[in-house]
Amino acid sequence: MTFQPTHGQASPSGLYGFITDGYRPIPDHLRLMLGQLDGDEKCTYIIWRAAHPERRYVTPGDVTDSFMQAAGSSEGITVEVRLPGPDGESHLYTVGRPEPSDGTTTLIPISPTRAVRVFSNEVFTADEAAVIFYTYYLTDTVSQPYVLRELDLSQELSEER
Repeated sequence: MTFQPTHGQASPSGLYGFITDGYRPIPDHLRLMLGQLDGDEKCTYIIWRAAHPERRYVTPGDVTDSFMQAAGSSEGITVEVRLPGPDGESHLYTVGRPEPSDGTTTLIPISPTRAVRVFSNEVFTADEAAVIFYTYYLTDTVSQPYVLRELDLSQELSEER
């Protein structure tokens, strides 16, 4: 059982807290959280390395420059990660499978009124996303075979549902 948490989270219901294995193993916890995404009221889940693990609470201000977030529903999830780049700045990426996209896109809800459009190779089930999240939890990065597509933050990335 982990008594010194290493990561914070914002749950699909909007609660902030530490990720611990107090109730279930971490991989199972991540899968549970991602499985709660319904694409309606519960659209997002985010984790990050805790900046202040010695505290007993987590606030929205504790989210760091590096994080992993998911949006959508348990049947169709997009995963994004913010990581430091070679230029020392943080960059936001969408995670995808290595196979090339066939050009088709899917609209993934990020809130009750907004959605993002992603390529077919960037849509995951909750089970698939849980593996990506657990690797990030352990390593603070995205492992192969997954690929990253950098998002242009100067552009509007969401649209009305």
